[in-house]
Amino acid sequence: MSDSPQIDVVRRFYDAAGDLGVIRSVVDEDARWDVAEGFPNGGVYDGLGSIVNDFFPFLSRFQEFRCVGEAYYEDGDQVIVLGRYVGVTIGGKPVTSRFAHFFTLRKGKITQLRQTSDTLPIARALEN
Repeated sequence: MSDSPQIDVVRRFYDAAGDLGVIRSVVDEDARWDVAEGFPNGGVYDGLGSIVNDFFPFLSRFQEFRCVGEAYYEDGDQVIVLGRYVGVTIGGKPVTSRFAHFFTLRKGKITQLRQTSDTLPIARALEN
């Protein structure tokens, strides 16, 4: 069974692994990111420019950081993904943390991400 077009877009976003060219191709110019407080650069970001320039720089604190989707659920233009973050900090500390992502898509692009996650393992891994 193949994925729906909406789930395929979300999978491409995850597979981008921080590649801003791919991210720009799947995220709408007017997108909104709502990231849990306590997550690196947590907060609300309006517009692709803010998402790329103000949110994604948190990746510089990691040697590796991936979103691993484990379960995908779709209802119309909404996609919910349960999964985990897997990474290694610049200091060499491994980290795994669960997440739930709530995406809204329109015309084949992500227009909103609402994220919640277990931020404590990430915060501990990033401590000096």
